[in-house]
Amino acid sequence: MSGHPGLFKPIFPTIGRVVEEDAELGRRLLDEIDRFEAAALPSARLFPGTAELLAKLSEDAKVSLVTMQGRRAVKRLLETHGLGKFFLGYLTREDSLDRATQLEMALSLMKTEKKDALFVGDRLNDLKAAKKVGVPFVLVRTHGSDPEEDDVPVYHSIAEFASDLGY
Repeated sequence: MSGHPGLFKPIFPTIGRVVEEDAELGRRLLDEIDRFEAAALPSARLFPGTAELLAKLSEDAKVSLVTMQGRRAVKRLLETHGLGKFFLGYLTREDSLDRATQLEMALSLMKTEKKDALFVGDRLNDLKAAKKVGVPFVLVRTHGSDPEEDDVPVYHSIAEFASDLGY
């Protein structure tokens, strides 16, 4: 889909509306997504340098994870890859189906002011949420198109981002 940026639409706002309108249908839909995530877990791999970057970041700052993955999948991934120790906490779709709300929750969890935070995301939807909340943002874009905004720092690998941080 990288050649068709207009085709990607975040699905979780729609799922949120389904949950609000029909809780039982919403629960069944999220259960089905959980099943697909569980099936994908054995093939999940980290981008090179991820664990090392998280280790260094967590020495220097409070680090939280916000994701639209389910809590069960996230817990297993963090355990499998030994990453849980680097995060003060994590927020999943069970906490909120809205990325901006998740960011606000993460700031509260970390007891961090917006101006002192940095949201590192990998999707243009993450950029929209950061702008809505007013949190500084960088994009680690390993797929798809770069944002059209000139004021958004963009990195094309974890290694490139880590290097710019001096790690």
